[in-house]
Amino acid sequence: MRLDLASPGRTVGENIELACHAEQRGWRGFWVAETTAADAFATVGAVAARLERSRVGTAIVPMQTRDPMLLAMAAATAGQIAPGGFVLGLGTSTPLIIEDWHATPWGASPLALTRECVDLVRRFLAGERVTTDSGRWRYRRAQLGAPVAANVPIYLAALNDKMLELAGEIADGAILNFVTADDVRHARERVAVGAAKAGRSLENFELMVFFRATVAGDYAQVRERYQRELLTYVMAPVYERMFSRGGLGDACREVRTLWRAGERQRALDAVPETLIRERTLIGEVAELRERLAAYAAAGMNSALTVPVPIPDRDHRADAVRIIDALTS
Repeated sequence: MRLDLASPGRTVGENIELACHAEQRGWRGFWVAETTAADAFATVGAVAARLERSRVGTAIVPMQTRDPMLLAMAAATAGQIAPGGFVLGLGTSTPLIIEDWHATPWGASPLALTRECVDLVRRFLAGERVTTDSGRWRYRRAQLGAPVAANVPIYLAALNDKMLELAGEIADGAILNFVTADDVRHARERVAVGAAKAGRSLENFELMVFFRATVAGDYAQVRERYQRELLTYVMAPVYERMFSRGGLGDACREVRTLWRAGERQRALDAVPETLIRERTLIGEVAELRERLAAYAAAGMNSALTVPVPIPDRDHRADAVRIIDALTS
């Protein structure tokens, strides 16, 4: 099982420091998500320039906020810097992030959008001159101005069955978020269905799980911090469907009803402890390692892990403590 670091720093400088420390401890990659905080490509470029052997990647950037040619340009550039290569992790994000926060149309079917985006990015990275007649992006003889020196794998954020199957059909890997070991087994099955449709092997396909991790003996120390993060996911339809598969549909609907009624604190308190404990890494070191082993046995190739410091502690120091504790 591979350990990669998801950006834990609050600044670029802090991310560089923590990524270099994790690499020294045997972690093998550094990844950045993008919503409204750090720019993903600027961050991975700055960090990659200081690493000695690790890969870097995005997990994830939304497909709607950059056109495929710009994504290909950014990926090709990052690939020149990262000593271990660059992985382009893409996702459809949510209407809230895309429409309300980025003033960009959400678009058509997420599946159609993903297929179109991945196809165009690959064509640009292959050096093709692209002209399109339909779809979200209309190009006229567009082409990258410089050859791409190395292969750029494309991974997809995937939760529902159709997106998992599409990942198996067209992508090099899939990134799962807030999942159980049973969800990993389910994902493996659906990815295999997609690969079979395309007649392709999954020998080099990477299934990653994005974890939040806190080494703590007392769950109460981090309960509210995790409740606040999970609250937003519980109310997102795509996550509700996945959580419902695990028997938590009624709890999700209760949280959403309370929130819409203005009962904000009650909604927060209604986020089930079971939901948090089963889909994050919170506990003593031995317990967390045992759980990671269970995910690996279920089919996970890599643990993409962000250290979550205990709120009342020094952020950087506690992130280092968690990185060190999880190092095998």
